[in-house]
Amino acid sequence: MKRILALICLMMTIGVTANAQQDLLLSQQFYSRINKNPAGTGNVSDIDFFLLGHYQYIDIKDAPKSLVFNVQSFLEQYNSGVGFSMSYDNVGIAKSTTNAKVVYAYSLKLNETGLLSFGLSAGIQYGYFNTDKYTYEDATEITDGDVPEGKLSKIQPDFDFGFEFATPRFLLGGSITHLTNNETTSLITGRHFYCYSRYIFKVDEIWDVAPSLVYMHKDKIDVVELGGTAFYNRFIWGGLTYHPDVNGDFETNPVAITLGVEYRSMRIGYTFDWAFGKVSRLSGNSHELMLSYSLPNKHQEPVYEKFE
Repeated sequence: MKRILALICLMMTIGVTANAQQDLLLSQQFYSRINKNPAGTGNVSDIDFFLLGHYQYIDIKDAPKSLVFNVQSFLEQYNSGVGFSMSYDNVGIAKSTTNAKVVYAYSLKLNETGLLSFGLSAGIQYGYFNTDKYTYEDATEITDGDVPEGKLSKIQPDFDFGFEFATPRFLLGGSITHLTNNETTSLITGRHFYCYSRYIFKVDEIWDVAPSLVYMHKDKIDVVELGGTAFYNRFIWGGLTYHPDVNGDFETNPVAITLGVEYRSMRIGYTFDWAFGKVSRLSGNSHELMLSYSLPNKHQEPVYEKFE
């Protein structure tokens, strides 16, 4: 059964099901959103570094894995956030996509507690496909010419645009990624639409609870993330997230369980995606590890900080 699943994944990478290719929704992206929405750039005065690794279906050979690296800061004299974002998505069998972008956001301080930001990112998207890297474990897996041979690659400009409104406890944002890519191909990811919101309720002096909603649309794909996170003394947090494909089979989508700790300038988080239903017998589960660090910017005066 695992060989069958691997063969299905291979066919998905060659454009037969190119519309299924999409950006990966990451459960801990609220802590650094600039690779999905450039308007989220420059949340604090510090220089913030963010690294996240996502490993899918670890029970399967050559399973997909993704890596995101973000760095950002705020330039008070220009009311601007600047940053750099790089993401790498390896489908797992012969195919990968790399995005590298510089990110800019302009922020308007509406009042003492509210910021409205507009952001734009510009860079490249690089798609790579090499069937020579795929090793058939069984001669019966070999197809009758449906899979192209050799190496294929493509590089092209890539742009994102978005807005974000934030107060210390409320967050609302929307963005369009891969803005100039009208359609998805076997090498290049097409246009995505995102919308998200979160509100942080103060339960008492120690506890905060934050329900959240994320929506992503691409072609005929619609994905919703329903989540909730509890923060203890701004030191430890934990939460649950359910992210189904609302146009698909609700029984095959995972629930994410997140735990994390924040101490001074360091933040560490871990997410376990539990796949339930029919696919769980074949795919196994997924893991996501997040690490971020804020380096003080001595040349900047303190600015209004969003509750992250």
